[in-house]
Amino acid sequence: MKLHLFPIALCGLFNIAQANDQMRNWTFVSGKTEAAEIIAYNEAEKRVTLRRVDRGEAKFDEAEFSAIDRAWILQWVEQDEEARELVVKLGGSVTEHVGTGEFTTQYAVYHPPGVEAGTELPMLILFHPGGNGRRGIYNYVEAASKVGITLVSMDYFQNTGDDPVEEAKMLARFTELLPQIEASVAHDKKRIFMGGTSGGAWRAYHYSAQVARPWAGILAGGGWLGGKKYYHLPYPRLRVAIVNGDKDLGANAVIEADSAVLQQAHSIVSVHAFEGGHQMPPPSVQEKAIRWLLSNEGEPTPEQLP
Repeated sequence: MKLHLFPIALCGLFNIAQANDQMRNWTFVSGKTEAAEIIAYNEAEKRVTLRRVDRGEAKFDEAEFSAIDRAWILQWVEQDEEARELVVKLGGSVTEHVGTGEFTTQYAVYHPPGVEAGTELPMLILFHPGGNGRRGIYNYVEAASKVGITLVSMDYFQNTGDDPVEEAKMLARFTELLPQIEASVAHDKKRIFMGGTSGGAWRAYHYSAQVARPWAGILAGGGWLGGKKYYHLPYPRLRVAIVNGDKDLGANAVIEADSAVLQQAHSIVSVHAFEGGHQMPPPSVQEKAIRWLLSNEGEPTPEQLP
């Protein structure tokens, strides 16, 4: 059976293995600089929690940062507030949960509007390079509300620098947590998708091969399989939407090679592009990509089957 790459029209004109689009360079009034991502802000105490490149966490007084960084902290807080207001506007709800067992993993679930409780919608499980899933879910709710897909977005799972020990721990955690999600979140068992941006897409690809489930597809924003060392994994047949910024040079450089590996597993791959770099795809492009994932476009006709 001949399989094809089905490009979708452009929506506008790193190391991608472990890139984290939430990382930025912080400047302190002392003059020192540090690459880190903000993960929490205590407004009462005016304390900021940063996660460093080595994944260690540190707390700082807001006054320790430069003027531009203090402005960014305010923007970060306002973005969080605006995201919650967006859910109210769009409809639906976000609920927060904690897995049980050996691991206690926090995750959020977005239920789209106009759906009765218990309705088995398609489900998209999201990973994030910084492990900030409960905040990151809000980047996807606009598209999910329009398409009608349930989102599950997990904390903890984050880039590890491809550390085999840490990755083994994360795989064990996901293997324990997934059945709990499946039992507690109503979903269509034949339409379970995974995805994420950057390292989140990298993880989704790997878990599709490492965790036995009837996975339906992958939403891969600026991600990759991880190079030749991961080409041998037993990827299942999937629908894969690759969603990249037109200036994301690292991710774009591996589209052809990754697609070839996926097509060898009889996957159908569609490429979507937007104007930008290594970053979160805008909601309109997410929506088009998810609609494609849920469609039958590109599937072989009965006459084309062997």
